[in-house]
Amino acid sequence: MPNYVYKVFDPKIDNIYPVNVNGLSVKDLAVREHADVAINFNYADDKKGVPIGRLIVDGKTVIYDIDKTTNRDELYMLPDKSLHIGKHPNPVWAMQGTPPLLKNGKDVIDEGIKRDRTLADVAKRPAIRTAAGITADGKLVLVRTTDEVTLKELGAIMFKLGCMEALNGDGGGSSYMYPHDNGWGRKLGAALIVKKGVTPVKKYIVDAGHGPETAGKRCPDDSMREFHFNSVVARYVRDGLLQYEDVEVKFSHADDGSRDVPLSERVKVAHDWGADAFISIHANAASSVWSEASGIETFTSTEPSATSLKMAYAVQERLIKATGRKDRGVKQEDFYVIAKTEMPAILVENGFMSNQEEAALLKTDEYRKKCAAAIVEGIAEVFALKRKEVKPLDTKIIPVNVVINGKEIADGHIINGVTYAPVRALAEEFGAKIAWDQAKKTVTVTK
Repeated sequence: MPNYVYKVFDPKIDNIYPVNVNGLSVKDLAVREHADVAINFNYADDKKGVPIGRLIVDGKTVIYDIDKTTNRDELYMLPDKSLHIGKHPNPVWAMQGTPPLLKNGKDVIDEGIKRDRTLADVAKRPAIRTAAGITADGKLVLVRTTDEVTLKELGAIMFKLGCMEALNGDGGGSSYMYPHDNGWGRKLGAALIVKKGVTPVKKYIVDAGHGPETAGKRCPDDSMREFHFNSVVARYVRDGLLQYEDVEVKFSHADDGSRDVPLSERVKVAHDWGADAFISIHANAASSVWSEASGIETFTSTEPSATSLKMAYAVQERLIKATGRKDRGVKQEDFYVIAKTEMPAILVENGFMSNQEEAALLKTDEYRKKCAAAIVEGIAEVFALKRKEVKPLDTKIIPVNVVINGKEIADGHIINGVTYAPVRALAEEFGAKIAWDQAKKTVTVTK
């Protein structure tokens, strides 16, 4: 897969709009607007610094179509802040691109090239490109490739990022995404501006798959049951996430293993609690006998949100780096708990119980901690979690008086809120004998 950079935005939260000032570069426009991200999209006459093709800003057409561009698709926003690709007579704003890459998740490049009257070789010619896509849940995905790609490769990238609709922008020498490449270069006269809003992601469901008595969910020799791995990793993930500010964690399974909570109940727990993300933890099995299948894989549903995909790729990458196991990749399956949840959701398979080498790893606390730490790191990156500040201990020592039966004996101390009294003085006052073992650092009191 070619290299690229991408950003995902929520039009309901983030401020997304185009600007047009003829003669300015993408960075000029980004700096002018105090943008978090800016990307070019319309084709342009870079000698004049003027966009080509219809451009609508604040409901007004500022650049009109020429004959060749009349039928071309646009990325546009409606008053309800929803984003679309196509044509609309009265959008809030619209930026034109060509050709379309995806429609309803399907490749439409060849049809788009014919309709848009682009150059005959455009589909096969590699170039650095920009593109915009819209996910099934209405998020905006902006991409700039850092390798030269064909349109087919660009469409595959957009699909991988969860886009159902996608549109190619200007490419070749006119591909900029600020601040990744600073946006200097050709004067294009227009850019799509994004100012990030705040997306609170605080409530995480951690789901340990299955129960200890669930049939088949175990090593072939029954030396470990899947729940015994899943539940321990779930606890470590919970503890890791709680090291970050404003995070809440809830289990959707029975932590004591008293029952295998039905899948529908797990989903209901997540919805009723208002969870922001769902992480389901599993160990894999290829069969009921020992086999050679091995490695780690992370799943999203078959119609994942962009955030689900980001979670999956971030967690998968860190798991492989932490464990050194075979990378089976990010995959899509409609497993119940990730297909039925309304929030971003992933399901992680951390190794095969049916592989003798990996089964031995799955039984160790060291491997379980590695898996949990990697999952937490991936989640923390995707949601930009901030670690809690660890306050230094107050090492101030406060003297206290120790009185036994009205008699004041040697002073004690308060350190970090704990009161300490001299054990020898206390014991001798009650007629006991004291012995100190320096090697074992042990005090023995006998009466």
